[in-house]
Amino acid sequence: MFQTNLREVDADLDEERVLDFVQDFGADAWLVNGGGILSFYPTDLPFQTRNPYLAARDGGDLLGDAVAAAHRRGMKLMARMDFSKVSMAIAEQHPEWCFVGPDGEWQVINGQVSVCPSAGYYQERVFDILDEILDRYPVDGFFFNWFGFNEIDYSGSYRGVSQSASSQHGFAKFSGGRPLPTGPESEDYALWQAWSGGVIRDLAARFRAHLHARRPDICLIRSADVTFYEANNQVGRELWHHATGEAVSAFRAHRPGTPVLVNSVAFVDMPYRMAGEQPEHFAQYLIQTIARGGNPSTYIMGAPGEIPYAALDVASEIIRYHRKNTDSYRGLVPAAHLALVRPDRLSQIEGRHETSTAEFRGLYAALQQCHLPFDVVALESVTDMGRTGGLDRYAVLVLPDVGELDSPTIAVLEAFALAGGRLLLTGASGFDSAGHAQLAGMPAERIVDSVTNALDLKSTYMSSRDPEGGRHFFSPVAPVLGAHHRIEVRGTVESGFVFLPPAPYGPPEKAHGHRSDGQPGYVASDSGDGRVVLVPWTVGRSYHEVGLTSLRDFVVRLVRDLLGDAESVSAHLPEHIEITLQQRPGATLVHLINLSGARRKSFGPPVVTRGGILRLRGAADSETPVSATALVAGEPCTTTVDGADVLVHLPDIHRFEAVEIQNAEGEGAQR
Repeated sequence: MFQTNLREVDADLDEERVLDFVQDFGADAWLVNGGGILSFYPTDLPFQTRNPYLAARDGGDLLGDAVAAAHRRGMKLMARMDFSKVSMAIAEQHPEWCFVGPDGEWQVINGQVSVCPSAGYYQERVFDILDEILDRYPVDGFFFNWFGFNEIDYSGSYRGVSQSASSQHGFAKFSGGRPLPTGPESEDYALWQAWSGGVIRDLAARFRAHLHARRPDICLIRSADVTFYEANNQVGRELWHHATGEAVSAFRAHRPGTPVLVNSVAFVDMPYRMAGEQPEHFAQYLIQTIARGGNPSTYIMGAPGEIPYAALDVASEIIRYHRKNTDSYRGLVPAAHLALVRPDRLSQIEGRHETSTAEFRGLYAALQQCHLPFDVVALESVTDMGRTGGLDRYAVLVLPDVGELDSPTIAVLEAFALAGGRLLLTGASGFDSAGHAQLAGMPAERIVDSVTNALDLKSTYMSSRDPEGGRHFFSPVAPVLGAHHRIEVRGTVESGFVFLPPAPYGPPEKAHGHRSDGQPGYVASDSGDGRVVLVPWTVGRSYHEVGLTSLRDFVVRLVRDLLGDAESVSAHLPEHIEITLQQRPGATLVHLINLSGARRKSFGPPVVTRGGILRLRGAADSETPVSATALVAGEPCTTTVDGADVLVHLPDIHRFEAVEIQNAEGEGAQR
């Protein structure tokens, strides 16, 4: 899909020229402005503002012309709707629809006033606007922009929780009479998040039901039909180089049968819409999308050619590649046997979520660099995946300092371990607020003390053994950053490595005296047919902070031991190559993403990687020979046999490669 996010002055665009560009780009659907803030068709509804620039267009109907032109070419036409705001004139006629901040003020930008999703505009009038469009045009679907409660305005300022009368009434009914919070610092903010999320989900379900009742074949993006994610950049935000792949993986792991549309933004940030994104950075949006089973889409401002977006050439290459290989990408589902659980923002206070996210990202980087294929599983999805059998394909789940678990999640994880699954818990994962272990199979009874202050952790280490005489150390010696928890072990457990509490670190003459206090670097015990390993410190956060491979290798060794023979694909490649696995009946698709161009704030040109090898465990014993094709290079891969394994010799990897392996029947079992 290709989106042109139009300005009001673009109402006179030449739809045929746009469609020529979109087709040449490689897309088969055009997402164009329909209505909401401004209608790009001659609306007759008093609560929707007609774009005044339509008067300069022959016929005065951009949406109608676009639908007709797209359908003549056999292309799809999607209508972009933005119901987040209304004009000042409409707001003054219906003040009950408006967002009201804790300061009593409306949220106004350039004469447009934000509305509250719990109020009558969203709850009633939006259906009328959709009906007007459906009555006039055979659009193929809708996309709803900025669909939510507008706590943050266009300038990036935090405006708080809407205090509209409808929000007050709705939240009071939901909470048993509690007053509305004003923001994250309020006592009931998490409760408000649960209520407001429910309002949006209910609206999305009602919109979908309404549209399908009118047109059963119509698509609504941001509903049960299609999951939507926007890949974008933001000035001042820490760049997480894996953000797109992480998001798509979490969606796909939870609901493999639901399409994920990733709308990739061609400009650098919302306040800088006319400045194009770095081409290599934009390429990563698309590559990470398809590598995790998502559907790539591109988003520009205005009509093509009016604003110089340098990334569009490389974007077109990737889109055309993806379309050329449609058969190889159709019907794919996640195929890794290892899952990294992503912390749930809604279940943690802001500061706690930041530390859990640092742990998650450190472990993500460790697994990626060591070529352990994994999926991302959102913590909030674990219960549902346990119910549907979605966790059954995993041999190992890694929980990165996620803290206290709710009862349904505890039940699912205990069942997972009893049935043969393996759990790796880091930090305080699986301990309640009082420090008691929550999972029956955990090798620790409780946390007896925690150190989370950076000053108190200085000169604290984890090592393979106790130093001799407090002066002769044994490799590895790894610093502990973030948090360390002293634990009381449960019965007889396996343990390894030792904790070295602080000793003087200055002046140099006094920097000695480290001795183990008996606390382990990890503990492990069996749980039914499975196993639970606890690392009672934040090894991922430590790696995220300082990047020492001693930290990375410590946790990766534990993961490899838990996986055993469960993962049938490994690699001999530099650590800047990321591997993802997907499969369909009869074939496995291995993506190799070249991250060598990663910069602090963007991506630059990647270094070509040569001489890589994939190892397919046990594939030589298959009755059917293994074949492998490099889809980007467009050539077959040479395969050789090494004992019971098959080696796939890879071509040069530029931005990325995708290797389609057919008839691979490796030994790896899920558990």
